[in-house]
Amino acid sequence: MNQNTLTQYWYAYIYDQQVMQDDVEHIIAMVGSSPLNILEVACGSGRISIPLAQKGHVVTGFDVDEAMLARIPKKAREHSNFNYFKADALIDGWGTGFDVVVLSGNVLVNIVTDGDYKQAQELFIKKASDAVKQNGYVYLDFTCMLGEPQPGGEEYTIFEGIDDFGTHGKFIMGSGGSYDSQTRIAHGTRRYEITPKDGEMFSITKEVVKHFPTHEQVVSWLVKYGFEVEWQNPISEETFHAIIWARKNDW
Repeated sequence: MNQNTLTQYWYAYIYDQQVMQDDVEHIIAMVGSSPLNILEVACGSGRISIPLAQKGHVVTGFDVDEAMLARIPKKAREHSNFNYFKADALIDGWGTGFDVVVLSGNVLVNIVTDGDYKQAQELFIKKASDAVKQNGYVYLDFTCMLGEPQPGGEEYTIFEGIDDFGTHGKFIMGSGGSYDSQTRIAHGTRRYEITPKDGEMFSITKEVVKHFPTHEQVVSWLVKYGFEVEWQNPISEETFHAIIWARKNDW
C-alpha cells in the first residue's frame, strides 16, 4: 500500500474500534420498531446502518470513503436488507421514497467542500427533503457550538491504536487554528502519524475548514424545505451538540 492507502485503511479500522456508539440506540429508539425504508448519508463502515438493519429495517447507505465501505461486507454479510454504494453526497443523487433519512455522526460539520460551506450544509437539508416521503422523517445531529469555540491550545490525540496489519497510528488535532465568530468558520489541522509494522513512521497533515451552523440556521433550513421539528434535545446558550427529529409536512 502507498502512504495514503495505508493511512485510510488504518483510520477506518481504528474508527471502527474506538468511535463512541452512544447515538446508535437513540436513533433506533427514534425510528421505532415498525419496519421502515431508511437512508443513511455518509454511512461509513455501517456503524449505524447495520444495527438498524438488524432491527428489521430496510437500510440503504452511501459514503465516498472506499476504505470505510470496504469494512461493511464482513460485518453485514447476514443482512440482505442492507445495501450500500459509493457516492459523493454533494454531487450524486440520494434516491427517493425513504421513510427516514439519517444525517448523523456530525455529518453537517464534516462536509468536505471547496465551495461555500454554509450552502453545502443547506444543500444536505434540501437533498434530505427530496429523498424522504411526505410525512417521512429526518434525524440529524450536529455540533452547533452556541458558546464561542476556543481554538488554539495544545494539540491532542483523537485516536491511537494498531490495526490488523500491525500498523500503529495516531490521529492528532493540531495546535493553533483560528475561528471567525462572524462567519462561524474554523480553520485548523489534523495530522496522521503512521508507523507500518516493518517500516518507518511517516506523517500526513491536512488542513481542515469547518462551518459551525447555529441551531436556528439548521431549523430555518428544515422549515424552508418542508420539515417540522417534532423533537429536539434541550437547547440553550451552553448547548454544544444539537439533535433533531423532524417530519416532512404533506402540504
